[in-house]
Amino acid sequence: MVREARVESETGFYHVMVRGINKEKIFETEREKEKIITLIKEKMQEVMCRIVAYCVMNNHMHMIIIAEKAELIKFMKKVNISYAMSYNQRHERVGPVFQGRFRSENITDEAYLYGAIRYIHNNPIKAGIVSDTKEYRWSSIAEYISDEQIIIDVKTKEEILNGFVSVKDFLDFHDIEDNTNYLEIKEEAEQLKEKKAKRIIHDYFEEKRITDEVQLKGKDMEELLKKLLNETDLSYRKIADLTGSNLRTIHKVNNILHKDLYMSPYNSP
Repeated sequence: MVREARVESETGFYHVMVRGINKEKIFETEREKEKIITLIKEKMQEVMCRIVAYCVMNNHMHMIIIAEKAELIKFMKKVNISYAMSYNQRHERVGPVFQGRFRSENITDEAYLYGAIRYIHNNPIKAGIVSDTKEYRWSSIAEYISDEQIIIDVKTKEEILNGFVSVKDFLDFHDIEDNTNYLEIKEEAEQLKEKKAKRIIHDYFEEKRITDEVQLKGKDMEELLKKLLNETDLSYRKIADLTGSNLRTIHKVNNILHKDLYMSPYNSP
């Protein structure tokens, strides 16, 4: 499958997430959480980047990072490789530790930045680990509400806090409900769409008595692609991956689908 190229953030801010392979708890112990934070601090000295916020959970980690795209990639590669080597050695295992490459999303404006900080700090509450953000040791919340400095950028921290009248106001901000779809939520939504698509494909194969993807061609392929385009809102690339089709065919079928909809008597003047 072709990877989508990362787009340079115009603001220089990125929301980044890494997850354990098969959602394994690669940061489960205090020792492991301390190790990843130590590595982040260490690699920051080697690469031009700054950390704005972070939260280390048992099976994944969120960060907000300021960097140029090339520096971000270099930084994450250094951190992930070093942690994977350490983790494998400690657990006497081999193979990948992280689920693919790191996920990232560009932070486009101040509203998203503040919301992402809140979302990251609230991860332990969402997971039912704590009832108050201040109770969780492995996030940047402690650095924001005290003089403690571990890895977040002090200058950026001051700029963030200048948006609030007090530390209490900053903490109260974390209690505000937010319906924005951040990086992890978008990933979950994509997984649900893909699951639905696989069910549609399975049902279609049963209906047409198709036993192998190779048998899917001509009118059958066109009919299935129309169903997926109409019912899942998946990208062309993902539909191509699931059906063994190609982007050109899917684009052509999509044009036919919209032409059929336009010619429908329900759309007549």
